[in-house]
Amino acid sequence: MTTKSTKKSQSKSTPKPINRRKAEGPTRRKVGKRPVVRASGPDPSSDEALRGLTTDYAASPDMPVKVAQLELASLARLAKTAAGPLAKVGIPAAKGETLQRFATRLGSLESGWQRARTSVTLTAIERRRLVEAEELDRKLLAGGRWACRKDSEAQAELGRIAEGSGLADTIQDLRDLETFWAAHPGELACTDITAKDLARATELAESLAAAAEKETANLEASAALDLRNRCFWAADELAKEIREGGRYAYRLQPKTAAKFTSRYRAALLRRSRRKPKDQKPPAPQPAA
Repeated sequence: MTTKSTKKSQSKSTPKPINRRKAEGPTRRKVGKRPVVRASGPDPSSDEALRGLTTDYAASPDMPVKVAQLELASLARLAKTAAGPLAKVGIPAAKGETLQRFATRLGSLESGWQRARTSVTLTAIERRRLVEAEELDRKLLAGGRWACRKDSEAQAELGRIAEGSGLADTIQDLRDLETFWAAHPGELACTDITAKDLARATELAESLAAAAEKETANLEASAALDLRNRCFWAADELAKEIREGGRYAYRLQPKTAAKFTSRYRAALLRRSRRKPKDQKPPAPQPAA
């Protein structure tokens, strides 16, 4: 028979099980670095990918690069907001992210090209003439926008002339604008453009030809320009796909669908289609 004292002594001698959780402290969730999600395939905005494109992508942009960069970034934000509807029509969110990279890359390449341009050695006279040529280019374009505002074909031609940037483009602009005003002599009276301005445009274009050859011959500037142009058209190609997909996805919501349109190109299109307000309808033909 076991006495009470024996039971008591046994209970004291028997060790109690250790509460491991209490002894070791509360278990904490291990916090590690988040896994880096890498895009599948090469980056299409990289130098390697851009150089692998065909020579068609090296053509001059059809809008100011700064404007293009802003429009690309805006479209990328819009694509992120509309990721769900776009995914349903076959445009994954990754394409919007790629477009944002293109916008950033285009801005970087534009800055790089501008720096490379400044490394081209021009004489003091050539630099003064370049400044004068750029000012005259803007004056001749502005006069045409105003004096030919009711001529849709003229507006379309001026839009084409205004495309591009750089010394070679400025020289070509002056030549094209001299030809433009030769075809619209009657509208000069509505502007402050003089015959001396048009003659000076021809002189500047000829005198700056040698400077343009220097810029073209400079390997750094030439390579920077080529890479920038390729980035522009590669980004434009992707942007067109997203714009078309967005307009389709929101075709029943016209206001939202309109946000997927390039404002710059839409403005050019409106100007080219604009009809004179005072244009009279053609007189009816007499009955036979």
